[in-house]
Amino acid sequence: MKKICLLLSAILILMMLPGANFWDTDAASDSNIKIGLYFKTTAQSQIDISSNKGVSFFAFDSINNKEYPVYSSAEGEAITIRKDGYFTNSGLKYTAIVDGANTEGATSGPFHIKIGNSSSTYKDALSIAQGYTKKGTASYPVYTDSGWNVWTGFYISRADAEKAIAAVKAKLGDSSYAVIEKADTRIYGVSGTGEVRFMYASEKNLLRGKSLSSETPNPINIGSDKLNSYRGQVEFYRKTDSDMTIINVLPFEEYLYGVVPNEMQASSNPEALKAQAIAARTYSYKMINKHAAYGFNLCTTTDCHVYKGYASESTATNKAVDDTKNMVVTYNGSLAETLYFSSSGGRTEAAVNVWGTDFPYLQSVEDKYESGQSYKYNWSVTYTVDEISKKLESYGVGRVTSIEITKCSEAGRPVELVIKGTSKPEGVVITKDRCRTFLGLYSQWYTINNNGDGTADVNVYIKNQNMTKQINQLKVITASGETKGLSSGKVTIVGANGIKTSSSESPTTASTGFTFVGKGWGHAVGMSQEGAKGYADAGRTYDWILQHYYSGTKIELKK
Repeated sequence: MKKICLLLSAILILMMLPGANFWDTDAASDSNIKIGLYFKTTAQSQIDISSNKGVSFFAFDSINNKEYPVYSSAEGEAITIRKDGYFTNSGLKYTAIVDGANTEGATSGPFHIKIGNSSSTYKDALSIAQGYTKKGTASYPVYTDSGWNVWTGFYISRADAEKAIAAVKAKLGDSSYAVIEKADTRIYGVSGTGEVRFMYASEKNLLRGKSLSSETPNPINIGSDKLNSYRGQVEFYRKTDSDMTIINVLPFEEYLYGVVPNEMQASSNPEALKAQAIAARTYSYKMINKHAAYGFNLCTTTDCHVYKGYASESTATNKAVDDTKNMVVTYNGSLAETLYFSSSGGRTEAAVNVWGTDFPYLQSVEDKYESGQSYKYNWSVTYTVDEISKKLESYGVGRVTSIEITKCSEAGRPVELVIKGTSKPEGVVITKDRCRTFLGLYSQWYTINNNGDGTADVNVYIKNQNMTKQINQLKVITASGETKGLSSGKVTIVGANGIKTSSSESPTTASTGFTFVGKGWGHAVGMSQEGAKGYADAGRTYDWILQHYYSGTKIELKK
């Protein structure tokens, strides 16, 4: 279950341009997709990789689609893939030091000594390295673009490496020795006992790993938690001065196996699951290159899709993916923007009222079969005046005195609010999606009960119309002809028609404030997941459900 809070305006506008067809794209036609598991702030300095049958690590040549073997681990053996950078260690525990920071205290660094010439195979380099290790110089095989090398040491600086050459030469005798400079792209594999199994120093190809099992599926464990199990392969990518970006590479349809159960409960009606699978597939193709700058296609969060890999799969959701294989939603020959969310509260919203861009197939439609028991179908949130004033400090209104809904969509959702305060009595206007996000409300469909600081509601009769106004918005003319503004307290107004209207007592303490009473959860544009389940339970099929929420679209096979 989730709500997608995406839709970048520039992208949406581009998608509406005449002739802009995002249906046929090279990226969308690839059989594999790359999912970023860890990147940017979550990038890893080291991570454990394992599989029941062992892992084959290899250099992947993406240009020629070729694999070059590097190292194969034993059954169940966890190999720690670590960036070649600065670390402090206590026994087998290594803690990364940010590259470029003060490296004082570091016990492991990215400078090395190369010994001798290149070898043609890992086996040859390993044999030489083991020979050097027996002579007292711990050495390890190194994969490079020109063959296998043997290196020793993890020095903190070039100077340290240069000083160490004499001691190494004294143990190993005459040979060629050269200092290996720091490189931001290097990584290496370490066993559970701390032995370096291989150093990966290719500048052309990326290091990948895959299970050695011949069974299907043959998942690989990425991380120490066995629940972090994924189909396909793992790829390691280091940008300059960064930790490692960890990427899951797998067939596109198998990626959806790890998405659908995390977007909709596997126990849901099969027709609803099919609708979810098609919507997720279409949206994924639409956003296929969202994270291309980081070396992968999509991420694992609600920024793209919630994806939790093999460990989260279920038979029911896998079947929904298989039963709808390659099916996508299209509009006028192009992939549709298949946005979806948790629940609408009874009616979806038009995209133009949320993000300002109009889509003919993202209009407000009835959602009558949502369960009233759906999470956040009905909700309320209360803030004191002090709380809401602090939350809205960036608006510069001072102490908030009123929040008024001044315009609603045809569906009934606020699309314009005026926030007034002591510093800006004239108020600040916010519109569309900000009517939800300005306080992080569950949805954009709500009413506001202002119950403090003179903002209680009162029914009045003005210009032959009954209407509701807040007390502090009214001025009255007394029997003596004096004009006065109203504030808090119990007020009785006698209109020109002789009707008396009273407000309730309105305290002015900070313990009172604003209550938002609403319906639904999410942005409300596109398919309601709770509504889809309701329609399916009522006998509707997946194609009817999708064409109901995405008006005028078709269900087609991906080209």
